[in-house]
Amino acid sequence: MLGDSGTYEIEPGLTAALEHTGLVDSADGTQMGLGLSRWPELPWWEAWTEYVAEIRPDAVVLQVGIWDVEEGVFGGPIRRPVPTDSDWEQQFAFLMDVAVEVLTVDGADLYWLTMLPAPPEGASPERLNRLVVELANRDERVSVVDLTPAFSRDGEYVRVVERNGVVWPIRKVDGVHLCREGAELAGRVVAEAIAADHGVIVDVGWEDGAWRSNPKFDLDPCSDPLPPGDAS
Repeated sequence: MLGDSGTYEIEPGLTAALEHTGLVDSADGTQMGLGLSRWPELPWWEAWTEYVAEIRPDAVVLQVGIWDVEEGVFGGPIRRPVPTDSDWEQQFAFLMDVAVEVLTVDGADLYWLTMLPAPPEGASPERLNRLVVELANRDERVSVVDLTPAFSRDGEYVRVVERNGVVWPIRKVDGVHLCREGAELAGRVVAEAIAADHGVIVDVGWEDGAWRSNPKFDLDPCSDPLPPGDAS
């Protein structure tokens, strides 16, 4: 799995779901601050070329976005392209094509996750998500995994879910990053998409495993669970 800090938090749940099948080994290559447009300071294709050569994956999961579409991120002016460029979509689509070539060089299937719905004050994911869909439509090596339905309700952004009568947060206090319950939601969606293509069944039983104690969730921790009824 490859991607930014959001993907970094999806990984524990996804790994648990896939490895619970007993047929999948997974590897984590996620990192903080990753964006395809940050290539002037983070030449991601070099690291990914080495990663693919070492792992030789059958399937690769990728998600990027916030560092590419958010105008106010740290180091934003260094990016190429920047979100305000008139030809941003054309430039970014080229970077996406490069990513596909690097990650599928040994025949791997690439599962490109959509950006998660953003809080009302956040950057809109639709711009990038549209490019992901267009990429998959023109390149059979790429499959889109749409996370939007699992993280929205009636088309609206949500912060919490109810589990066994208790309200749990799915997003951290910044409204962007994921809590354990959010990682479980995303992990299930992605694992089932991969499993359906490769003849594997994702059974229940992984959801409350040791992955929930992963120290990734200790960074900017969530208050898990929230008091009953506190769903605001």
